[in-house]
Amino acid sequence: MVEWTKWPAAFLAIFTLPMTFYAWWRLFSQVSTYPGYAVMFTVGIGIFVFLARTTFAQSVFARRTVELERDLTQSILAFAMLHPVIGYGANRAKGSRVRWLGRGNWLMLAAPYFVPTATILLWLVSLLLFASLRCLVLGFGISYHITAVAIQCQTGTSEVRRLGRKFCWMFLPAANLFVAGLVAAYSLNGFTGMGDFAYDWFGLPRALMGVVWKMLFASEAISD
Repeated sequence: MVEWTKWPAAFLAIFTLPMTFYAWWRLFSQVSTYPGYAVMFTVGIGIFVFLARTTFAQSVFARRTVELERDLTQSILAFAMLHPVIGYGANRAKGSRVRWLGRGNWLMLAAPYFVPTATILLWLVSLLLFASLRCLVLGFGISYHITAVAIQCQTGTSEVRRLGRKFCWMFLPAANLFVAGLVAAYSLNGFTGMGDFAYDWFGLPRALMGVVWKMLFASEAISD
């Protein structure tokens, strides 16, 4: 049943891109309200960009980190969708090592490419820190996620080949833009910020409906 939702999800992602852009625009308008948190979030992005330009980004440790995060994400999704993990194989096809019962579905394959597991784990650790440092960690984490996804999609993994590049281009950019917006909103104003981002995400359809209703009522008034 999940597999049947693959292409509807892809077209829905494309359809909702204007809503995500609108929510981002609203988020940028709130930056001046939380300047300290916004600066620390940007610093976190800057630290990642600096590290990405060093030899550390090409190290075995960095590659293993990406692989482990991908394996963890798919393992969690596999258990959640009643496909118990039966082992971990060799990574010969530049993809996941997770082996589960059954064929699986597109959501299990795509999960590592839009679920920011590493960012979530860093956020849990950062709860011990001050709020400003938490913003720095989130900026670093979401930068890592976006970069890792871009590199894996560019080089091509077994999951990307199974999903198909057409689907990946339709679904993953929109999904990651929405996820990044939630993370950025949280860094500015916690869970309230995430709620505001989600509310603004639905704001564009509400605004368009309001314009339509005004036009309808205006036409009725003119006809009367």
